[in-house]
Amino acid sequence: MIDLALFHQTLAPAALGDEVRALLGKPLRRASRFAQLAACGAWRLIPAERRDWPTALLWQSTSGPRGETLTLLDEMDGAGEPMPFDFLAAQPAIAAAQLQPLLPGLTHSLHCPLDRCDAADWSLLLGLAVDRLTGGKSRQVLCAHLDAWDDRLIAHWLLLSAEPLENPAWRLHLQEQPPAATPGLPDTPDLPARLATSTQGRLTLATAQPAPRTLEFVRCPTRIGN
Repeated sequence: MIDLALFHQTLAPAALGDEVRALLGKPLRRASRFAQLAACGAWRLIPAERRDWPTALLWQSTSGPRGETLTLLDEMDGAGEPMPFDFLAAQPAIAAAQLQPLLPGLTHSLHCPLDRCDAADWSLLLGLAVDRLTGGKSRQVLCAHLDAWDDRLIAHWLLLSAEPLENPAWRLHLQEQPPAATPGLPDTPDLPARLATSTQGRLTLATAQPAPRTLEFVRCPTRIGN
């Protein structure tokens, strides 16, 4: 049984700097948009006393590394000299390195590029997160879908912890066989937002990818006074 907290946001690109300053009290100069989005999600989900716990960041995106790589290749094929700054800033290792001073416990980062805007692979990220938690490699795992488009920035987050969270929204169960009569939730980029608005008590994650185990979300009861 794994406690789960969630967070999602959509921002105008011009608002990202103000969001970072409001949360951190200072700007993140020269940080990529992905590093700034990651900082916002991590600080909203992880309390200060847990930020030095061994933590993994597993994230996916349609834009970002794939898009910047294609742009760089196009520039190399053209008449002008390529400008690699955006390409370098968007790489997952750079984003993780820029995030680590704010999240000292960050020990592992993995990025999964996606081909389509409507594609997602939360089943893969959550499966890897569960393996890290149950194997003792991390005490908490951040899973995210981050996209930076010209007109909007999108961040969808799930925080998984094998140790109790103060106010978990859901708990995650692994099932060898799909539970009977449990509604399925499509594996879409905005999965955390769908969980936040769902009225069901139990949901399974439906995915087109073959999965050896079924991921089942079980809603936690609301505590009196919260």
